[in-house]
Amino acid sequence: MKLTAWKVLSDGEMEVIHAKSLEILRRAGVRVLDTECRNLLAAAGAKPGADGERVCVPPELVEECRLSVPSSFHLYRAGGAPVRIGADTRVFGSLVIDPWIIDYPTQKPRRPRLADVVRHTRLGEALPGVGFLHRMDMPPEDIQGDAAYVRTLEAFACNTTKPMLAAPASLDTLQNWLEVAEILADGEPVSEKPRIIMGAPVTTPLTFDPLNAAIMKAGVRAGLPFCAQTEPIAGTTAPLSFAGGVLSANCENLFLLVMSQLLKRGAAFTYSAGNALTEMSTGGVVFYNADKVLWKIASSQMAGFYDVPIAGESTGSMVGRHDTQNGIESALLMLPAVLAGGGMFNGLGSCYNACGLSAEMIVIHADLVDLIGRIGSGMDASERMLDMESIISVGPGGMFLTEPLTLEMLRSGEFYTGGCFDRLGEQSPNRFEDSMLARAHATVEALSARVPAVPEKTKADIHRWAEEKAA
Repeated sequence: MKLTAWKVLSDGEMEVIHAKSLEILRRAGVRVLDTECRNLLAAAGAKPGADGERVCVPPELVEECRLSVPSSFHLYRAGGAPVRIGADTRVFGSLVIDPWIIDYPTQKPRRPRLADVVRHTRLGEALPGVGFLHRMDMPPEDIQGDAAYVRTLEAFACNTTKPMLAAPASLDTLQNWLEVAEILADGEPVSEKPRIIMGAPVTTPLTFDPLNAAIMKAGVRAGLPFCAQTEPIAGTTAPLSFAGGVLSANCENLFLLVMSQLLKRGAAFTYSAGNALTEMSTGGVVFYNADKVLWKIASSQMAGFYDVPIAGESTGSMVGRHDTQNGIESALLMLPAVLAGGGMFNGLGSCYNACGLSAEMIVIHADLVDLIGRIGSGMDASERMLDMESIISVGPGGMFLTEPLTLEMLRSGEFYTGGCFDRLGEQSPNRFEDSMLARAHATVEALSARVPAVPEKTKADIHRWAEEKAA
């Protein structure tokens, strides 16, 4: 049977969290700083607060909107191949750019360059375990001004055929994403076979600002699936408890769910909770504390409670080093993504407290997905696999090298043997070139050299668009 029971909340506890979320939305409401969204909510029965900005959402409206949210939807690759995102599927995404890049030759963090965007996009494109890619809206250090945003989007879209997660950081970059979505649609409606999922957050606690409202309205009305983004920080923007963080994120997800359905009934929606912790001694934010695994399991359970896919983090580490702490944290934080949830999981390659990425870690994290996936698939204890008659016939002191089951299972995948793991054990000469890091780097070099099969017309159209925008 499969490995099961990855739960931290009972059915009753999930019901309590849901009921308390409805009560918070009814009594405290949400500060909605966009007039059109406030009007949509009011027309649907929400009650305005005394300050004119707060909107109190009645439980009946939440329950009504829940009924129209699909449990799955499709994103598409170039050429029309569908990628199903559902409460019962797991699709992993890799990063393309972050504030810091962990440089392989120096093993030190440095600022990103345009060449990193090309390299990391091609790497994610070539890795079979990567189902979508995420390019953060930020400039590389070697391009100045607004052209940097255009050029990174050009490099990104010209080097992958896979679906993309967009999280615009301004109205200008939102417009860039929408224009690229039109180019990728190649004359068809953007909603017909969407290549992009659009993400926008609630500002914790319970505030929906005009920029994020504009992003949500534009994406949903264009027919793009919507990725909720919530990030309660325990101790500052949310209660200093695991359960309080779950409740805060759930309230905000329910608000975004309601807003998406008021904009367009049946709009595709993903639940998301990027809980973090306040480091009280410094005032900083800890995004990848190892015990965050509890939040990740709980958020996956709550998404399942509502029968919607989650858009969660796949893994990560506090440190920007390729060391033991990185390995432990990456493995722990990967476990819920592979074993406890359904949907899309972003962030292969993430490290340095969610502020950096490493190309080698993209490869290593992809290997972790495969390994943990194999563990999660469990053990086949059928008569054939128990092989009792073979044990009897071989008898005491015998050997199984030539037994039929051994020969059958040699290349079956029964035991995990893939990836960049060094399996020589005590027979290894313990050279650096045999290490997982060195093997991952060799994979990066090989895969990032491949030219993706992006249609030439698409590349020409995007290049023409970028030239005009950057002029």
